[in-house]
Amino acid sequence: MEDLFGCTLTQNVLFMLLKIDDHKTIGELQDKFNECFPNLKLEFYAEAHKWKNATRSAHPIDAHTRIGDVRKKHDIGMLEIKSWYKTGKVEQDLHNLFGLNAQVFRWFYDSWIETSYSDVLTLQQQSELSRK
Repeated sequence: MEDLFGCTLTQNVLFMLLKIDDHKTIGELQDKFNECFPNLKLEFYAEAHKWKNATRSAHPIDAHTRIGDVRKKHDIGMLEIKSWYKTGKVEQDLHNLFGLNAQVFRWFYDSWIETSYSDVLTLQQQSELSRK
């Protein structure tokens, strides 16, 4: 199967399409997400966190790890991510559809901060906050 990835900007709306399968690495998902949302990043963890709660795990999954090695749900599919999606929705979709425990971070001054306390903000809003 071909590797599908798209990142399109139309009328100030960013639309991302990402194919997820067991053969990709965590780093590949991170890189593709960061291409579309340069001020944001995804980290993946062995355990899930609840809405508006910080990630309990201190250590993210290594970028070289294959997706098939960290999830029990091995469905192949396409993930749509749109700039108006709330941060929490993206994390929930990754968990519910693909069995991946993700946390979005935004660049804030000189470091990456977890967006767990601002899960109600959209990806676009998170990106705008990161520029300050």
